[in-house]
Amino acid sequence: MLSDPVLVDTGALLAMYNKRDQHHEACREQSLNLPLGKVFTCWPVITEAVYMLGEKAALREEMLDTVQSQDMQILALRSGDLQGIRDVFEKYHDQQVDLADACLVHLAERENIGSIFTTDRRHFSVFRKLNGEAFSLLPDAMM
Repeated sequence: MLSDPVLVDTGALLAMYNKRDQHHEACREQSLNLPLGKVFTCWPVITEAVYMLGEKAALREEMLDTVQSQDMQILALRSGDLQGIRDVFEKYHDQQVDLADACLVHLAERENIGSIFTTDRRHFSVFRKLNGEAFSLLPDAMM
């Protein structure tokens, strides 16, 4: 089981709850090994996931129950975070970064979190911490 904190991205969140997702098994298995009390996300990720689940009310409710039960904590974004988020957009202007990804990259730096639970290898394999280090991407089975 992991001991370091982890940020959860939209794709992994969706895959954990959607049995039809191609990454469901890998993400479900990984979710069982996330560090208790150290799993985080942010409102843009939740918003994106709820939107992408569309009319799948049961999956949406199951996902929101997980967040509400505090198995996953939502990190607050404040007005002071806006410049850091804008910096991510500027740095990766050629990557078609969405708000959820920009927030996660910023929060990873702000909270000193080096692991991202994501199915989005296209973007998160390119993103770097301010010191140039790559993020540790979960689940490993997707590598």
